[in-house]
Amino acid sequence: MPQSQHRLLKRLFLISLPLTLIVGVLYGGVIAYVETATLKGHQLAAAYDRIKQQAETLAIPTWNLDQHFLEEYLKQFAADPHMICIELLSDSELNVQAPEGCEHPPEPDALVHTAPIVYEEQYVGVLIASFNIELDDQRLMFILLSRIPIALLALISIFFMVFLVFQRWVIVPIQAIMESINHFQQYGEHQPVSWNSKDEIGTLVNVFNSAQKQQLEHEQSLLTAKDKAERTLTELKNAQSQLVESEKMASLGGLVAGISHEINTPLGVARTSSSHIWDALKTIKKHFDDGTLTKKEMQEFLELADDGLHLMTANIVRAGDLVSSFKQVSADQSHDEKRLFSLAEYLNETAYTLKPNLKRYQVAVLIDCPEDIMINSYPGAYSQIITNLIMNSLNHAYDKEDIGTISIKAEKKGHAIRILFADDGRGMNEETQKRIFEPFFTTKRGKGGTGLGMHIIYNLVTHKLQGSIDVQSQLGLGTQFELTLPIELKESTEASDD
Repeated sequence: MPQSQHRLLKRLFLISLPLTLIVGVLYGGVIAYVETATLKGHQLAAAYDRIKQQAETLAIPTWNLDQHFLEEYLKQFAADPHMICIELLSDSELNVQAPEGCEHPPEPDALVHTAPIVYEEQYVGVLIASFNIELDDQRLMFILLSRIPIALLALISIFFMVFLVFQRWVIVPIQAIMESINHFQQYGEHQPVSWNSKDEIGTLVNVFNSAQKQQLEHEQSLLTAKDKAERTLTELKNAQSQLVESEKMASLGGLVAGISHEINTPLGVARTSSSHIWDALKTIKKHFDDGTLTKKEMQEFLELADDGLHLMTANIVRAGDLVSSFKQVSADQSHDEKRLFSLAEYLNETAYTLKPNLKRYQVAVLIDCPEDIMINSYPGAYSQIITNLIMNSLNHAYDKEDIGTISIKAEKKGHAIRILFADDGRGMNEETQKRIFEPFFTTKRGKGGTGLGMHIIYNLVTHKLQGSIDVQSQLGLGTQFELTLPIELKESTEASDD
């Protein structure tokens, strides 16, 4: 067994044993204090009884005023080395002291006790004695030596019994869990911990076995899905190479890169989540090694693992959906050769081809473009841009019962043309405006929206046609797109797109 696995056991031993010894010392001190007080109480009671007996003995001589007898008797009584002063006072003003002229010291320098002298139930005087008590050290030592070692032995025995029980019911199952974790890390196999007890440790072992089994199943599922996603990504990259070589699909070059990035995002999230779970697993193992594992930490680890696995699954599914979306829309795009064409004529032809779609809406398309604007560019790109803008407005800005107007206005600005595309539909919020050109961003996810239409427009405008596009919109006030495009493409642009 690795040395690190003994840390909790050593810590328990090094903490519990000194505490046991301290408790034993405190217990010994209490015993010493109690026994000393008890012995002192017994000796004090014996002294009080003796003084009382002397008072009873002196009752008759005091009644008879036999001063000589009283003096001799008190001298004998005062011969006790613990006696400081003894004094007899009678009602007949008889005063006898021994030793003669002695005085009673104040408490607590000495103990002072008074015993009444009664003869035939009549008070005749009082006996006052001041004395010291010297404990019987031999008896006290015998008592302490007979009790304290037994108490310490009992405490140490209890400590070792508790220590062995803790090792059996806590350390052993924790070590089994650690061995299972090590086996899982080395061989990737689930080695269940065999432990049955109806307590917190038993619950911990059952939860650990379940969590490890679920973790293994999810990791296997993740590896399968990851391999599938990586194969799909490889296919997409191969498709990108083929699309770039084809002139008709040249504008999809930037889109494929965007798709690759979009697929890498959920895969990256899944990988990060897997790494996070792995780090948490190493942390929980370290807590096992250090002996600081708590039930709360184990519960937090299980919750984190559950959330992470759900996150990984959701992102892998998302990557698959992105691949499907790309396959659905990529075949719909084509581009023609560059030629000289009339912008007004081409805009009207494009709008005319969309009449079947416009018939389902109560939306009019108005085109305002001078007839003399001639452009030497790619008419297919213009057609796809206008088509996507109109369809985007129909799908997002209007409902079928809405009455609206889409206006397309073009004008010449030096060596470029400026096209304003505007609708009076429902408009967009600020967040949607910021993300409208992102690939696969759509406000109609699950309702037929792929999120590629505006991204294709952006790629066509900025790459194939070497222009720019801006958007302005407010909720309830419609949306306007401003396109600035060159009248004639540069030679370098043509070469790059061929």
